[in-house]
Amino acid sequence: MEKYQSDETFLARWAAGELSPEELAEFEQSEAFKDFERINQESQKFSAPPINKENSLIEVNEKIVFDKKRRTLARWAIAASVSVLVTASTLLFSSKTYTTSYGEQLSIVLPDGSKVRLNAESKLSHKRFFWLNDKKVNLEGEGFFIVEKGDGFRVATSYGITSVLGTKFNIRARPKRFTVDCFEGKVEYVGPSVSDHYILEAGTGLQISDGKVEGTNPDIGLPSWMNGISIFKDATLSEVIDEIQIQYGVAFETNNKNLSGLFSGSFIHSDLDKALRSTLVPMGINYQLDAAEWVVRLQ
Repeated sequence: MEKYQSDETFLARWAAGELSPEELAEFEQSEAFKDFERINQESQKFSAPPINKENSLIEVNEKIVFDKKRRTLARWAIAASVSVLVTASTLLFSSKTYTTSYGEQLSIVLPDGSKVRLNAESKLSHKRFFWLNDKKVNLEGEGFFIVEKGDGFRVATSYGITSVLGTKFNIRARPKRFTVDCFEGKVEYVGPSVSDHYILEAGTGLQISDGKVEGTNPDIGLPSWMNGISIFKDATLSEVIDEIQIQYGVAFETNNKNLSGLFSGSFIHSDLDKALRSTLVPMGINYQLDAAEWVVRLQ
């Protein structure tokens, strides 16, 4: 991270001409310098409030008053310049965020031409400016990525960093399970621990649940959710219910039912009644759907 990003006083000291020669030389070599220089030059054009000159300026006391005003106005000009720079800095280093709601998917094209498809109840964010210098995106939820060729593309989640060594992959970062599936090329996953370091090639993946890492073998093609289907293998009923909530926005009243049983199967995203029948009935769970309140009550 550049010093002007990490040091809150940096831009103010630069505007006031108080940087050390080393700091100034380093700043002038940065890609952001020209933008800040232009902003600073424009801010200097601001006009200060007019001074009400008295006819008796020749008197010593009035001269003193005028000098005080002039110093105040100089401080005002510097403060205004710094304020513009700080505001511009906040904008330049702000983030662009995309979100999806229940049952919603969203297609995104990133500045380098890479494409992301967000699943329901997900969020993706990245730096609004200078992103091509540090191509990191932050993901909460699930997304499918088709990345353009080039170095440095990374996806950050609460589980760790996935770096692109290829082009097509899916990441799911939900509270109860994390998965990375590689569909084309290679990806590198680095978790919080030094030992959590994996290279995944096409047709391979990994999942983390309850702190346990396991390898997976996803089908080559597209993630099932992009075709409107959620597929599970040995997932707890609790996870299945969470996914139904994500896709349909329906609430569940579990009434202390045991949700630790393992489910293997699927449900579609276009019909809630069919989704409930295909997941709850095989698990021996009776339920009632209250369509008016959009609540499923387990019995």
